[in-house]
Amino acid sequence: MDDVEEEVRPWLSAPPTVGAVLVAHDGATWLPKVLESFAGMDHAPTAWRVVDVASTDDGAELLRQSFGADRIQYAPSGTGFGAAAALGVAALPATDWIWFLHDDAAVDPDALAGLLDVATTADDIAVVGPKIREWPSLRRLLEVGLTITSTGSRETGLETGEPDAGQHDWPRDVLAVNTAGMLVRRDVWEELGGLDRALPLHFDDIDFGWRVARAGYRTRTAPGSVIFHAEASRRRTRRRSAGDPPTWDTRRAAMYTVLANTSGPRFVWAYLRLFLGTVLRFLGFLLAKDPESAGDELLALRAVYTHPLDLRAARRARAASSVRSQREVQSLLAPFWLPYRHGWDAFRGIVAALVRPETIETTGRRSTLGSGDPDDATDLDDGPPLWRRRPWLVTVLGLLVASLVAGRDMWGGGGGTSLLGGALPPTPDGAGQWWALLLERGHDVGLASTTFAPVFAGLLAAVATPVWFAPGLVVTVLMLLAVPLAGLSAHRLGRIISGHRGLRIVWAVTYAVSVAAIGAIAQGRIGTVVALVVLPIIANTALQLLERPGWQMGLRLGIWMAVGAAFAPVVLPLCLVGLLLLAVVERGLGRPVALAAVTSCVLLGPWVVQRALHPLRTWWEAGYPVPGQGAGALEALYLLLGRAGGPGQAPAWLGAGLVLLAVLALLPRATRTAVLVCWFVAVVGLCFAVLGSLVTFSVPGGSAPITPWVGVPVAVWILGLATAVLVAAPEWAGLARPAVVGLLVLALLAPVGSGLWWVVRGSDDPLDRARPDTVPAFLSERSGDTLVVAGTLAEGVDVRVVRGAGPVLGEEALHPDPQRRDELVAAAEGLLSSASPSHLRALADLGVESVYAPDVDPVVEQRIDAASQLEPAGSDRPGSRVWTLSLEAESHEAQAGIWRTGFGVLQIMVWLGAIIATAPVRRRDDARHDEEVRA
Repeated sequence: MDDVEEEVRPWLSAPPTVGAVLVAHDGATWLPKVLESFAGMDHAPTAWRVVDVASTDDGAELLRQSFGADRIQYAPSGTGFGAAAALGVAALPATDWIWFLHDDAAVDPDALAGLLDVATTADDIAVVGPKIREWPSLRRLLEVGLTITSTGSRETGLETGEPDAGQHDWPRDVLAVNTAGMLVRRDVWEELGGLDRALPLHFDDIDFGWRVARAGYRTRTAPGSVIFHAEASRRRTRRRSAGDPPTWDTRRAAMYTVLANTSGPRFVWAYLRLFLGTVLRFLGFLLAKDPESAGDELLALRAVYTHPLDLRAARRARAASSVRSQREVQSLLAPFWLPYRHGWDAFRGIVAALVRPETIETTGRRSTLGSGDPDDATDLDDGPPLWRRRPWLVTVLGLLVASLVAGRDMWGGGGGTSLLGGALPPTPDGAGQWWALLLERGHDVGLASTTFAPVFAGLLAAVATPVWFAPGLVVTVLMLLAVPLAGLSAHRLGRIISGHRGLRIVWAVTYAVSVAAIGAIAQGRIGTVVALVVLPIIANTALQLLERPGWQMGLRLGIWMAVGAAFAPVVLPLCLVGLLLLAVVERGLGRPVALAAVTSCVLLGPWVVQRALHPLRTWWEAGYPVPGQGAGALEALYLLLGRAGGPGQAPAWLGAGLVLLAVLALLPRATRTAVLVCWFVAVVGLCFAVLGSLVTFSVPGGSAPITPWVGVPVAVWILGLATAVLVAAPEWAGLARPAVVGLLVLALLAPVGSGLWWVVRGSDDPLDRARPDTVPAFLSERSGDTLVVAGTLAEGVDVRVVRGAGPVLGEEALHPDPQRRDELVAAAEGLLSSASPSHLRALADLGVESVYAPDVDPVVEQRIDAASQLEPAGSDRPGSRVWTLSLEAESHEAQAGIWRTGFGVLQIMVWLGAIIATAPVRRRDDARHDEEVRA
């Protein structure tokens, strides 16, 4: 019988020596079965060593009874599997092979023999792994070899719950095998330094197998060897203890493994792909309402990408032991398309859940009323109506419907139309145009420009990327749904300020409707709209900083300040005044407050320098610099009543009730201190509004001074007054009923009156949905630029050069080189005074091919007609004129150095890094989970 067995297993004539290393940690639940399986093996290891990692259960005693104290090594809490395995190997006598075992993995009697059957078939085999089945089912396959995708996913090549029917019973080369039952040649183990200590629990097996393959050895599966694995650590059925890796270490280990082992040009791609992919996974988990997993993604990303020196050291160590290139081992890795297939499968699952929700398992609805008997029909009572149970939800739905009704004239429009008008330029055809503004070395607009792109273009690009070919959808949502968006952010702030739900809802609606009441939507003031949506978030974060001081909250406050200031720069000085107030109120907030200020300035980048050189341009918001109302007695009254002037604003008298209530809010003594703080905020906003109405600013290339639009500080004035009323209102509950009714009427005057006016009037005019008409369509299709002439000789003529159909949102903030602008002005002045061939030649040299006067002045028309080398052409608008140059126009492209693109990439990375470092996540309650496991 022995002769027959030796023929099947020729290695039995001179069996290789095998040292077994068992690593245990609180494994009393599984050790009785595991130790019993060791005793029943047909071929046993030559030597045994056990490493117990700070077990606190009965497992330590079980190990001493089974192996004896002389075979057991003890490791402190927090020792990773690789470090524990190294302790065990060091204590073993010299052996040919090392066999690693887990305390939750029982072995088949023929397990070690089956491994040696494969291990002894070739000299270049260094690692052999068994077929692993699930414990306690014993039939389901878990692993028959491992690999990894380029996105860091652990791949087994098996279907979930796949039973073992012999379909994988042939040895094959794989990238790696599980450390549970892994048989390793000792000389290779020592050559490679064992398992990486930077991987204490997860992906250490894949990392080791990858290094083995790069070192010129093979890893094989041995399906004749079977192990039953409970996967206690991965399934979190093992009791957690101090020093155990955090839950996010799995994702960190995956990224570390990919980046440490990927070599050559693929590393750069893997580095960027994992970074961006992790950000997308984080957003996906948030949308799926899984903040714990979202937090794991961010923490893992931070752990890997903030330690580049550790990653470099790991890559150097692997390069030193490698004799094969990445291409030679590529066949062992998962195919490139596998992550995309997994994504498609997940997407199909989500769609199926939405389309056929009946396929989703649910426990159903159980009533908490009545007797509790499921057969009792009285338990099916739905309770109060929805508007009483969820009043804020009903309010938001009402604001949404009102927004759709108010924007009724701008939801239609055929292809190619864009939301524009007033201060709002057209939207680009794709999000890539916004990204290009950040990354390109020169901007092909008008006379060409090398100035830095506005920061808000990058923010719009990021939001519009999911709808790449329809970025206008982002602008449409921001403009037409501004009121519900502002209401949502305000209500979240109100939950911190007041615990009275009804008062909080009225307060949030008052602020939300003010966005439309001041005329920001109708005038196309996208900078004001975004700033007013963000302002309550800034205030909310500031209050959280006051309650929980810390660098992360300070950094988060700086990010939101930068977002608001990117669209409406006046937000920055307003917030700096608020930060100063915080620092004075709470002396211990100096560092986080300073961090918030520095963060906002760093994220805004060159904008800070540009505004420091021209402080009055702080009033220039995103979009065209359309003037606001000037200074005067009537304008001052408008500001006091919460109106910023211009078309589309609600009647000023609707704001009188709010001002009166805010004054009355000063009377109750119990809330006077808080009300005074609210009044301070309101007065700061009013002072900024008054200051803005008294000054003017100029834009590069502009001839006339511009009176600032003060919508943002006016909204701060309204917000401060409304908050003062919110704080004091509970003190009025004890007044006589007629007085309470009168106060309620005053409180509802602004939200209800302004809301009705807004719905009836609509959100349009001058905002509209139409095709850009900066120049006639036939001129926009010409290769050359168009000189647009506006104004009169008596009041002043403004000239600008337009390329194509004109600037899109973000390009209006770019300006040409001052020298080229001076050349344009000189040539235009010569054209309108006494045109000569030199003037027209100068225009042609600047790339001008045609001249367009949208509302032509007769005197201007006569002067241009006198130019001999200008030929009249048709126009598509009454009262306008078009002339074309008979000279050939030159083409100019301005470009800065390559550093400009690098700076754009750096700016994007700084934003991403700041957001990732401070993203809100909720941590798992590991203590509660452990109690559930023990129960």
